Amino acid sequence: MQNRNNQNIKVIDVSHHNGTIDWAKVASDGVKGAYIKLTEGTTFLDKKSYDNYIGAKNAGLRVGFYHFAHADNDPIAEVNFFLNKLGSMKVDLPHCLDLEENKGKTKAQVTAFAVRWMEYIEKKTSITPILYTGYSFIKSNFTSAVAKYPLWVARYSGSNGSKGFANPGNTAIWNRWAMFQYTDQGKVKGINGNVDINEMDLDFFNSINTGVTVVENNKPSAQLQQGDSGLAVKELQQNLTKLGFDLSQHGTDGQYGNETTAAVKAFQEKYGLTSTGKADERTLAKMMELLKGISNPIEESLPKVTSLGDKYSFQVKAKKDIEVYKYANVTENFRTIKKDTIFSVYGYTYAAWAVPGGFVQIKDVEPISVTIKTGGLSKDMEAEFRAFLKNEGIDSELHVNAIGNPSAEITAAGLDFVKVKQFLDKKGWYYKQ
Repeated sequence: MQNRNNQNIKVIDVSHHNGTIDWAKVASDGVKGAYIKLTEGTTFLDKKSYDNYIGAKNAGLRVGFYHFAHADNDPIAEVNFFLNKLGSMKVDLPHCLDLEENKGKTKAQVTAFAVRWMEYIEKKTSITPILYTGYSFIKSNFTSAVAKYPLWVARYSGSNGSKGFANPGNTAIWNRWAMFQYTDQGKVKGINGNVDINEMDLDFFNSINTGVTVVENNKPSAQLQQGDSGLAVKELQQNLTKLGFDLSQHGTDGQYGNETTAAVKAFQEKYGLTSTGKADERTLAKMMELLKGISNPIEESLPKVTSLGDKYSFQVKAKKDIEVYKYANVTENFRTIKKDTIFSVYGYTYAAWAVPGGFVQIKDVEPISVTIKTGGLSKDMEAEFRAFLKNEGIDSELHVNAIGNPSAEITAAGLDFVKVKQFLDKKGWYYKQ
């Protein structure tokens, strides 16, 4: 699976074991989100959950809840218990199934429990859940049936025995993690003692982020209507887009406005439902039925594409006449790019570049080098820049001009070029190319 990335989002997870938390101090320590334990099994409610919810929300953090599962229970009963205790609390992060004990059940039984739990909560809330588990638990307790749900994986030491290693390792089920819990001994301002610290993958965060929602004005997410906002609305919009309904003006912004209302009405009219513009339970159920019907086995197994957008796109040159493919796993080629053609790349997988209209194989193109010039580079900034290049394994030489206003030049290509630009943007340093 992928390595950690300094662009990812810092998220903690807490329970009553963490005591009373000063959430304002937590937010000041770079934490952007919090998963809060809500329930366990069918009887246990974490008594700190509501206080933590209010505190984290008021501090401006994205908030989600997790349920510690007992695989020997009825998954439907567990979901209903979780939702009952959730009440009107409004989430910004997907509901989480915490499954790390098999309770003596077989791999098939544990997997069946997990799938039933997640399918049912998705049906009830219209939010795709996330699965939390330990790295070593995956191989012995899950089959590929859980692969359609994002993974939150915990692992605290790598093969070299070190803490905070680059990635948790590979699995036969997932090729990426959505969240990585890399330590259970973290230190965060506002919390006494140790706390679990996680990285949320930036692409995953962007796919669910709607901004921080307010605490008030909550209602069951299966009764969405104009004026609502949040994660459930964003998923509704994403599903409308997949089914071919137009949201070209505002897109999947998580805000239930006139455009979303019109799209829901169009959907309801097309499929014989009462045209109210409100996404009620029948509307959402019909949408899920249709989405299952149009699912494509090829697309479901596609490698994750990391988007670069316009800002971090770069140019490459075809080494030979090369094929452009429809899918990210480079299948179904449909046109050819001639040798020496120069074109832009807007994203990537482990083996392919995303280009306008499809994908090309990385091995078939040569990234074009670009020189970036900085200005106002102090000695401390130069040292920080060089440390960044070394840490990222970028071999490009940094040439410093110390005459007049100190400046520097660096020539890089491909993802090295992207990393340099992202570093300079994050630091807020002036540059041109």
